[in-house]
Amino acid sequence: MSGEAGGCPVGTVRGPDLTDPATYRDADYFAQWRRARRDHPVVRLESPRFGAFWSVTAHAAARQVLERPESFTSTRGMRLGGEPAAVSAASGRMLVVSDGPAHTRLRSAHAPWFAGQAVSRLKDALRSRLDALLADLADGSPVDVPARLARPLPTWLVCGMLGVPEEDWEELALLAAAAFDETETSTASARRAASAGVFAYFAELLEKRRADPGDDLVSALVHQPGGDRLTDEEILLTCDGLVNGGLGTTRHAVSGAVLAFAAHPRQWERLRADRGLVPTAVEEILRWVSPPLHIMRTATEDVLLGGARIRAGERVVLWIPSCNRDESVFAEPDAFRVDRRPNPHLGLGGGPHYCIGASLARLELRTLLRALLDHVARFESDPVLTRTPSTFLHGLDRLEVTLIPAADAAACSPAESEDP
Repeated sequence: MSGEAGGCPVGTVRGPDLTDPATYRDADYFAQWRRARRDHPVVRLESPRFGAFWSVTAHAAARQVLERPESFTSTRGMRLGGEPAAVSAASGRMLVVSDGPAHTRLRSAHAPWFAGQAVSRLKDALRSRLDALLADLADGSPVDVPARLARPLPTWLVCGMLGVPEEDWEELALLAAAAFDETETSTASARRAASAGVFAYFAELLEKRRADPGDDLVSALVHQPGGDRLTDEEILLTCDGLVNGGLGTTRHAVSGAVLAFAAHPRQWERLRADRGLVPTAVEEILRWVSPPLHIMRTATEDVLLGGARIRAGERVVLWIPSCNRDESVFAEPDAFRVDRRPNPHLGLGGGPHYCIGASLARLELRTLLRALLDHVARFESDPVLTRTPSTFLHGLDRLEVTLIPAADAAACSPAESEDP
């Protein structure tokens, strides 16, 4: 990949192609990001797959982009490789590709469902399901963590919130995964078909909830009072965004959390000794794993960013895992520490587009950790794992870990006093 910064050529940026999904399966991309933060934290790259864009690997520059939507808009797409026609159709109608008043209106419509009290109501049901699952998985046998633990957890929560019948959960999760499948066996037409399948499913569900509303987000949006209610198209785009965001990023956070503790057993021992560290451990998981691999914006005006002059209309890509390992912000950034404070990670984004499901993601991870603490004494990992070949999501396709059961798991009660 070639590059230039501040309008001046800087030669060739050596290393694997960050826009090639295979890079995140085979290469030491963290080493490349370390060099980039040192030598060219904001640099213009030419990608064989996606053309020219500005690459940002430093925390301060990324935060500046996220916090200035007037200069860096999301309305022209928030990721590399997005279908231009789909982005154009969704712009101003879908939360992640809207700014200004349109973004405020869309966010206000479903923000109440992500408020603390609404989210906390899900905790008991989630804990009950996790206890039953972990009682089965923590038997001293190898567990396929992405399939057996990481995929079910967000599926239970997101599908339950949207009012998706339980018999449809697996089908919807598979469709959402196929829509972002960047493996060599996937095709653009297959991804489009999967995405269309998600829309078709929610179009049918929307009509069912219009006639027979329930206690779920789709029903609430369909029957929203007032004259500024969302259109059916906006509701479908909302559902699509919540499924893609909720099922994708949290799934990788769960797998990454298990890998982190398997690779750092002393941190698990410390958490077992002091459960008061669960909230800070959640933030460290979000930093360490960084499930969103990149976030994209487009400059609306000429602007100076990290010494580079960005021109209006140029795309800017923020590599979130790199920003969350920035040495100028995080002490010992490559160390996993459950007591890390402060922890201003960008794992949930920033600025006006700070993840609307942040409280939900934290609830899932807190509940997971507390259930694991009750059921698992330690993790024993298979040294072989497979990272996800994706330019958008940062995670694992395969991770086999043996969950050594806690001797007192049977006596544990999920009814202990916990933060919501």
